[in-house]
Amino acid sequence: MSATARGWLHRDGGWIPADSLPLTDRGLRYGMAVFETIGIREGKALLPETHSRLLAASAKALLGAEMHPTLPTLDPDDRGVLRIYMTAGDGGPADPPQAPRIFALFEPVAVELPEQQTARLHPEAVFPFAHGAKTANYWMQCAAQASARRAGFDHALLFDHEGHLLSAAMGNVFFTLKGELCTPAPSLALRPGAMRAWVMAEQPVREVEFPARRMEEIGEIFLTNSRLGVMPLQCGKIVPGPVGCALRDGCRREKIIP
Repeated sequence: MSATARGWLHRDGGWIPADSLPLTDRGLRYGMAVFETIGIREGKALLPETHSRLLAASAKALLGAEMHPTLPTLDPDDRGVLRIYMTAGDGGPADPPQAPRIFALFEPVAVELPEQQTARLHPEAVFPFAHGAKTANYWMQCAAQASARRAGFDHALLFDHEGHLLSAAMGNVFFTLKGELCTPAPSLALRPGAMRAWVMAEQPVREVEFPARRMEEIGEIFLTNSRLGVMPLQCGKIVPGPVGCALRDGCRREKIIP
């Protein structure tokens, strides 16, 4: 397995090795970029069609650009995550994108995943941004995650200014209410993920606008992302349950995470 990160820039229809962007790029200057994080196992992309669809939708919505590039060639033993970005390119903050840049970053992972992790509700409300598109402006999520880590938790759970549970800082969330599997509704401008789509294809899920102040009604809760797959969470008195554990085992058995 490769032990080092590698980068590429998409140019003239192909990928070339790269380790930097111009300082004039608005992805660097203003966070004006969209991206997807794709799990890689044995050098192959996991859930590639879903990731491609989500990335194309974000690029079209925010940058007005079509985005359907092939992925860079990886080594057969690569295991980790591949992040594909499209930036707004050069220009001022209000200029329309004229020449977006596409780049990729592969990061290896070697840590075995735990069976469960911990989470807490972030104490401050957050503002959902970009109607659910996954953008490079991740400061809000990073700050919430860092705050949770300093407090001794693995993850932060986020709610909006109307009190609705939105997601985890680094993934989508699912939870059970009276035995029914639920997840925050797209109307809350959440960031849809490929693993979210996988769970919703596996079994019935109700999309809801759920008040975070009613967390004590939740039976179990778990997060999803392309690195962890399905991760059951302990959050206060809420402990991992059979639904999340079964889905965790299923995604690991199907080898759809690194």
